[in-house]
Amino acid sequence: MWTIFVTSMKRKVKNPIIIVNYILLPLLLILILGNALSVVFESDEGSKTAAAVSLKQVKTVVVNEDSGDLGTNIMKFLTSEDNKVMFDVTVSTNKDEAKKQLESGAYEQFIYLPADLTSGFKDKKDSSVTIYGKDSNIDKVNITGLTLSAFGDGYLAMNVLSQNNEPIMFTHVYTNLLTSGKALEGGQSSSQMTALSYYGVTMLVLILFYGLANTMNFIQEEYSEALGERYLISPVSKKSLILGQLFTGCSISILQGLIIVYFAKWFFQVSYGENMLVALLIVFVGAVFFNALGLILGVIARRFKQVDNIVTLLIPIMTFVGGGFIKVDFGGLKSFSVNEIFQRPLFDYIQQGTLNLMPLFTSLALAIGFIGISVFALTRREAR
Repeated sequence: MWTIFVTSMKRKVKNPIIIVNYILLPLLLILILGNALSVVFESDEGSKTAAAVSLKQVKTVVVNEDSGDLGTNIMKFLTSEDNKVMFDVTVSTNKDEAKKQLESGAYEQFIYLPADLTSGFKDKKDSSVTIYGKDSNIDKVNITGLTLSAFGDGYLAMNVLSQNNEPIMFTHVYTNLLTSGKALEGGQSSSQMTALSYYGVTMLVLILFYGLANTMNFIQEEYSEALGERYLISPVSKKSLILGQLFTGCSISILQGLIIVYFAKWFFQVSYGENMLVALLIVFVGAVFFNALGLILGVIARRFKQVDNIVTLLIPIMTFVGGGFIKVDFGGLKSFSVNEIFQRPLFDYIQQGTLNLMPLFTSLALAIGFIGISVFALTRREAR
């Protein structure tokens, strides 16, 4: 078996098709599709969360002309330790000067607390905090507005509860609406799937899928034709011959997968999650499954020649339905795509940090079944 394995590996590794079609081409597709369709991923992320904005500290100048409790409390809120991750606050006493500094770009927003803020609140009159900002910083201004609105609602609630000298029953803890730059790396959330990472996964699975061609080719051309004659007259048993070729196909697929994973990670900054062992596990299981599938399809194709054409057609179709070429959600139809069996666990791990190994275990069980049936069919006494 090992002689067959070594001989086949030497012959196939020297084949330029292996390098060009199964290594260089998918890496090129990751780069092209990842950059060309990145706008699709940006729009998707933007449609899910209205405030999906990665911001560092917002440089803010504040002018407080209110001498009452409300102005004092707002200033304490803006300058508190908890909110330093959100706001880099500078206190000013001159409204006109603060506006000029905002226009010059020294600050990203200007918060103005009018003199009648507390009195208007006590007299139940309209008195508003004003936030100034440029159009380029409108997201930051809007989020600051939401933050101060939340503070205002809490302040009003506590004021009502504390009337008649009743003790305040609770205090408010505010969750930052701005995302701290310290919690991010490269300006992105760790759960966000970039275009390059998305195609880094789908192209990896596509190449593993094409691995079934290795063993199908062995059954159709090598085992059943001239080269097969030389194999069969050698002192190697049929079982060793089949397993040796299957081992060759799995090794080639694993080698291709490893090259794609590490080149995509190093050169294109593709993310496969925190632990690379998860991606390597999927490469290993995918290589075994698809080569085992190719083995049994090769056995079937000996009687039904159309199988080869059907498989050639189904590979790109299943990849398309699984979102491999364009990020399109086909709903329940995706479950008919073999690609999804290996893409989904890796996507879930990259985005959510969770890993469902059941599809992988099921694939390994099916692969063992395919191998057993194929070996039995090819080693029967009456079989060639």
